[in-house]
Amino acid sequence: MSDHSGDGGAYMGWFLFGAALGAAAALLLAPKTGEETRELLTQRSGEVAKKAQGLAAEAQGRAGEWLDKSRELFEEQTQRLLNAFEAGKDAMREEIRKGSTPPRA
Repeated sequence: MSDHSGDGGAYMGWFLFGAALGAAAALLLAPKTGEETRELLTQRSGEVAKKAQGLAAEAQGRAGEWLDKSRELFEEQTQRLLNAFEAGKDAMREEIRKGSTPPRA
């Protein structure tokens, strides 16, 4: 079961990094005063940081949900296996009790 969802997160991180770097370069090259540019950079970096925190929290929540679902599925499959094993043991015991098992050679 090959899943490349982790790769998507890495690409998104690099995309956001590039976008922030491009925005900073554009602001630095814009014809504004240094004080205006610094204020704008501070504002934009705060916005980017908030968005990044939101994305990280969302990803963490999804990972937790996937972990819970995987754990439930594992427990269900384990219980099914144990039930099948017990049913096989019970059937074997019943056959032995009836004496219908073929003699060993």
